[in-house]
Amino acid sequence: MKQLIVTIIGKDKPGLVEQLSDTVYFNHANWLSSSLSQLGGQFAGIIQIDVATEHFQSLRQALTDIEALHIHIVEDHTQTVITYVTQQLTVTGNDRRGIVKEVTRHLAQLGVNIAKLKTNTQSAPNWGYPIFVAEFQLHTPLEISAAMIQQQLEQLADDLTVDIETLS
Repeated sequence: MKQLIVTIIGKDKPGLVEQLSDTVYFNHANWLSSSLSQLGGQFAGIIQIDVATEHFQSLRQALTDIEALHIHIVEDHTQTVITYVTQQLTVTGNDRRGIVKEVTRHLAQLGVNIAKLKTNTQSAPNWGYPIFVAEFQLHTPLEISAAMIQQQLEQLADDLTVDIETLS
């Protein structure tokens, strides 16, 4: 068996996910996990697929034959050895240039790996100015506590709210 990581981008239109899922299914593969989004009229995503070695080439060809999408395929060679704690981090504050850079720099300095990141900007409920919200899934070294992360990030600005929940 091979596990593949497939990245996808192309002009968004109805039926793309169905076309991808049909391609995976009809080439004897299993769709394990994914994150798919529509951003600025583009469809973008990443899929983890499990496929038997004898079906790998036909799956690769079928995926690359989907004309509407640019597809990149790599084999997943990771070993599943958990030496971290998974945490959910939410950072909320007034939107400003560089906020993602500042938060990610501090996380990297602590040795924290960002497994997932979702960001958006929305209007503040009563005032209408832009509020930035970032939701991170972190893989944190065992020696780094949630309190340490929160303390580091709250020093970035007075207006940041930092919430951390341990998932594992």
